[in-house]
Amino acid sequence: MKIPDFLVKTYIAIIILIIYLPLVFVVLLSFKSGANISFPIERFTLDWYLKPPTGYEYAAYVSLFHDRQFFAALRNSFTVSIVVALMAMALVTITALAFRRRMAGRNFLFYLFLLGFLTPGVTVGLGVNFLFRLLNLPFSFWSAALINVIYVVPFGLILMMARFDPNLLFYEQAAAVLKAPPLMIFRRITLPLIIYEVISAAILGFLLSWGEVIRTQFAMKGIGTLSTFINTQLGVNPLTPKWYAAGTLISAVSFLGFLVFAYLLTRTVRQ
Repeated sequence: MKIPDFLVKTYIAIIILIIYLPLVFVVLLSFKSGANISFPIERFTLDWYLKPPTGYEYAAYVSLFHDRQFFAALRNSFTVSIVVALMAMALVTITALAFRRRMAGRNFLFYLFLLGFLTPGVTVGLGVNFLFRLLNLPFSFWSAALINVIYVVPFGLILMMARFDPNLLFYEQAAAVLKAPPLMIFRRITLPLIIYEVISAAILGFLLSWGEVIRTQFAMKGIGTLSTFINTQLGVNPLTPKWYAAGTLISAVSFLGFLVFAYLLTRTVRQ
C-alpha cells in the first residue's frame, strides 16, 4: 500500500519541527530585552551580547563579550575540540584502513570500538576520573580530549568505512605489483581517494567534542569547556537570556561545521 505524499511530508515536517523549534526559541530569547525567560518578547536587544557591565551585576547579568570566564571557557572548547579533531582524524583513518583487510577477530575488534559511544558517558567519565587520580595525572584539556576521542572515534569509523571506494584495495594492490613502496601508495593513491572522508572525520570529531558535557565534566577541572561552564553556571546562577546567547553562539559554530561536513560528504573523488 502506497503511503500518500502528504502523510510523508507531514511526518518529515513534524520531525524537523521537533528538532529545530527549541533552537529557534534559544535564538529568539537571546535577543530578549528583559531578564525574565518568557513570551511575548516586548523588545529585541543585543545587550546580552555586547552591553558593558556597570560593575555590580551577578555573573548571569554580565553580557557575553564582557565575561572573562566565558572567553576562557570558549578558548578551552576550541583547544579541546581541535585536539580531538586531529586525534580522531588520525585514529579513524588508521583503524578504517586496517579493518578493510581480513584478520583474526576483526568483527570482535570492530564492535569493541563501538563500545566507545555505546557505553554511558557517566560510566566512562567515572572510570577515567579514577584512572587519572590513581596515576596522579593532572586534569587538563588533554584529559578532556582523551575521553572525547574515545567517544567520537566510533562515529568517524562507521562514516569512513561506509564511504570507502570498493575498488580502493585493487588500486593499492596494482601499485604494489608495480613495486611502489607503501608510503608512496598511501600518499599518491589511498589518501587522495579518501581525503574527503578524512577531513569529514576530523570535522565530526570537532563537532561531537564541541557540545559534549557529560564526559568532559569528569575529565577537566576549573572553568572547563563552554558546555560544562554553562552547565555549572546554571547550577549557581539564575537563568537569564545571557545563557541563551551563549547557546546561540555554540549552535552557530555547530551549524557552520555541519554545513562544511555535509558539503564534503556530497563530494566524491575519482582519479
